[in-house]
Amino acid sequence: HGRTQMNRVAFAGVRYFCADVGRVKSLMWRAKQRGWLELDLLIGTFAKERLSNFSDAELTMFEEVLELENPDMNKWLTGQVDVPEELHENKVLLDLVKYAQEGRPTFGSNTVGQQ
Repeated sequence: HGRTQMNRVAFAGVRYFCADVGRVKSLMWRAKQRGWLELDLLIGTFAKERLSNFSDAELTMFEEVLELENPDMNKWLTGQVDVPEELHENKVLLDLVKYAQEGRPTFGSNTVGQQ
């Protein structure tokens, strides 16, 4: 006793080993339902690839990322504007920006937001 029992769940094709399966499922859903197709694809793919390895602290940082405004996220992820200094403490946000700018789905061509 005294240890957190780990639950195993398969969600969106990924197996998760975590104490709070409901939290991970909720974050996965939110990552894919931002309302901007490009962000839904990019952040949803990032979440699918990474959430299973996140610590509780990183899940909290990811929740903070999901609270950010779409226009700002789009500018940061496409490299149009640098992430503000006050957000540099969020390691997950910085990892997401790096992930996007390495040519991940949709953002590799840097055409997001262009008409």
